[in-house]
Amino acid sequence: MKKVVLYVRVSSREQKEEGYSIPAQKRLLWEFAKKNDFIIAEEFEDDETAKSAGRTGFGKMIEYIQKHKDVNTVLVEKTDRLYRNFKDYVTIDELGVTVFLVKENEVIGKDASSHQKLIHGIKVLMAKNYVDNLSEEVKKGNREKAEEGIFPCSMPPLGYKMGELKGRAGPVVDELNRGLVVSMFELYATGLYSLKGLIEKLYNEGMVIPANFPQSSKLKVITKSTVQRILSNHLYYGNFYWKGMVYNGLHTPLITKELWDRVQRVMNGNSTTNNAQVKQGAKQFLFRGIIRCGECGRTVSPDKKIKPSGKEYVYYRCTKYRSECSQKPIEETLLSEQLEKYLDRLNVPVEVADYIEQGLKESLEMKRATVDVERAGLEQKKQLFVDRLDALYEEKLDKKIGEDFYKRKFEEYSKQVDDLDVRLAKYKKADIEYYKFASTILELSKVAKDYYDLANTEERQVLLKFLLSNSTLKDGIWLIEYKKPFNFIFERSLNSDWRTGRDSNPQLLP
Repeated sequence: MKKVVLYVRVSSREQKEEGYSIPAQKRLLWEFAKKNDFIIAEEFEDDETAKSAGRTGFGKMIEYIQKHKDVNTVLVEKTDRLYRNFKDYVTIDELGVTVFLVKENEVIGKDASSHQKLIHGIKVLMAKNYVDNLSEEVKKGNREKAEEGIFPCSMPPLGYKMGELKGRAGPVVDELNRGLVVSMFELYATGLYSLKGLIEKLYNEGMVIPANFPQSSKLKVITKSTVQRILSNHLYYGNFYWKGMVYNGLHTPLITKELWDRVQRVMNGNSTTNNAQVKQGAKQFLFRGIIRCGECGRTVSPDKKIKPSGKEYVYYRCTKYRSECSQKPIEETLLSEQLEKYLDRLNVPVEVADYIEQGLKESLEMKRATVDVERAGLEQKKQLFVDRLDALYEEKLDKKIGEDFYKRKFEEYSKQVDDLDVRLAKYKKADIEYYKFASTILELSKVAKDYYDLANTEERQVLLKFLLSNSTLKDGIWLIEYKKPFNFIFERSLNSDWRTGRDSNPQLLP
């Protein structure tokens, strides 16, 4: 008998109405499990009508399945009980479980029909792309923050804590641990201590007080790696590195640059650490970063050679880093020939194009039910603060409030409006990318090969990274795997079977 987990959820909107209530959902799922000889190994629930609303049950279910490899099936009433947003959709898909949507009479997993897999793949792909775009906007915000001179990290190193810096969240001096950090630099700069000896000195002198460590840092003891990270961190003298770039920080330094340099000389023999590496402009190789070695898993890297005749050719080989890999180099032209066979097979019958359109429509419906609702909540919250600014201004004109109070509340409400504008802008940007992405899926499923033939090298790279996933090279054979939903299209094209429930596996082309 198959072990399964049961998941139920009721949101605050539904207020536990009959049909939505947790007991009603459980009755339905228990009856289904009994009828199909399933053993319910564990139950998980989220009651968002409770005061401590959250998604703890969903998170616990994910952890449980990850720990119990013999449980890979989830029973849930219907789609909107399981997925609260796009991120949940991606999480469940990456977990690789089979989901029974009991009320909808659907199964999403390895036994699903071809068209179910195709539609599911499209919806997951759209969801993942949307989540990635939101993440990219957050990263963009962090870059902007760094360019303003504010270290974009929610957990600064020891000696600093999160506070307000030029009107934004950033690192400020933590007076409880400032002395400890400064002492580390001053003592180590003398050259009299090893890292181990320095730690012993700090503890013997009573300078290490774990109770003073910020709770968010989870730091309990000072280790050699802790000290090494601190002594190598540029943040302490005023600069900081972020994504390979150096920035001048607005935060208060704890030490001088001279002291920091002296410590680096002691640590590394007159060489500093963490210097940003200047990346040279990479040559434009068609398959760079797309293929891995099928024998050892290392990267397959390109190189250009010039024959005595002066003719140039490109070949790819395994980097063989710390391995005894036996794979031999292969010319790019041979790889191109194999790729074209794969692209030739990526053709879509009319009925499959209909499935793709259906999947995109269902993805849009899900977006409207989750993402758009979240964005509407932010818009409503923003309007609340705009209304407060209006009322505040009226009270000032009517002389009901003083100037100091007005300024304080004006800054508070204005900051809230600005912060919400930033968050809303991220959603709008992700929305635009969502629609572009959807159009790309629809078009590429019809004309991928034609587009590849007409594209330049850079455009071909973009196309291949969009289409391909986990492609490997072994014994001169390029074993190509497509990303969802193109893997389902390709699989069915190999056997002209667009309706069966066979799994998608990478295959060698004849």
